[in-house]
Amino acid sequence: MNTIAEIFAWSSDAVFSINRAGRIRFSNSQFERLMGYSGDAVCGTWCAEVLCGTDIHGKPFCGTHCPIPKSAPEPSSNKDFDLVVKRADGVYILVNIGATYIPPQLREHAGQADVFFSMRQVNPQRLLQRMVAAPDKGLAKAAGRRRERLTPREKEVLRQAAAGSKTTQIARQLSISTQTVRTHFKNIYAKLGVNSRIEAVIFHMQHGLH
Repeated sequence: MNTIAEIFAWSSDAVFSINRAGRIRFSNSQFERLMGYSGDAVCGTWCAEVLCGTDIHGKPFCGTHCPIPKSAPEPSSNKDFDLVVKRADGVYILVNIGATYIPPQLREHAGQADVFFSMRQVNPQRLLQRMVAAPDKGLAKAAGRRRERLTPREKEVLRQAAAGSKTTQIARQLSISTQTVRTHFKNIYAKLGVNSRIEAVIFHMQHGLH
């Protein structure tokens, strides 16, 4: 193992590195625990295929137009960021990611990696606080009209979700089937113009449903 990778191997954060092509060169044991992938499984894989990342509003982040530079940027642009990533088991989690850029002269000591990323999972409550503090402009603009499209039952389903109830709990509390709950959510997404339950809950928290 290369010198710099040895240092990150002992990090308490999940760490992986990529080269300028965006291919993963290294991942530590914490990355395996967090993401569910072994180092052998992801080595050489395009990082976008592993992370499948979106921003906290569900907009694609990872891909061919990844905004993260693959070589050392200006110091002022070297900031951490939040990303929703997909684990090996299909579960999406929110992580905060920081980047360490390797100077060209040290690449051979870093396993030919250009950037090391450290990842730490963010508590869901923190996600809600961030999204409420920085609402999506598209949702806010259409809020007045869209919230009035919900039926009383759809509003109640959303209130239950905002209170932290899961699908089975909502079904039990409203004396309906879990499939009916899921159908209500599909209708809610379409009427509010959102793509997920978390976005619908954020809409509720930002605009209220009466």
